[in-house]
Amino acid sequence: MSSQPYPPDPRYRQPPNQVPYNERPYGADDDTVKTSRGDGVYSQAQRDSYVDPAGNRVENREEVYVDQNLQRANMRFWITRVVYYILAVLEVILGLRFIFRLLGASQGNDFVMFLYNLSHVFVGPFNGIFNDQALGHSVFEISTIVAMLVYALVAWGIVSLGRVVFAPNYTGRQSSTTMRRRNLS
Repeated sequence: MSSQPYPPDPRYRQPPNQVPYNERPYGADDDTVKTSRGDGVYSQAQRDSYVDPAGNRVENREEVYVDQNLQRANMRFWITRVVYYILAVLEVILGLRFIFRLLGASQGNDFVMFLYNLSHVFVGPFNGIFNDQALGHSVFEISTIVAMLVYALVAWGIVSLGRVVFAPNYTGRQSSTTMRRRNLS
């Protein structure tokens, strides 16, 4: 069984004098070094070397590093970007609603009605907290401003929670474990 994550390309034909990788010939060397530290960093280095039938020494080295703190930082970054993106879209919709209502935009316009219907879902829970001030067709909607502030605070809270949950995990101690395997068959 090959250690490759995918099957070999059928278009590539192996030269007749080369031994397949998973069949180690006489004199094959395999060194695997696994290292782990207490701060969430794991690494594995593997070195293979063998002499092919043509007499050439073939060496292959692979190193893999896994840093759990880096993975946690990536998750924090992803949460922050997604939450702030959703907040920005919502704030733009609510801001347009506030401006259109303040300037007395015609409710006969399809875009204005679409915007009012879309944003009503987000402003609805805050209607009735304060009285909206009306001057003719213009309305100063305090409920829209309150909704914008509350949604900004909720987004800030979610991002802060993500920073706490996915904070770096540093322990007070550091240890290192190394395992070596050598196959001389």
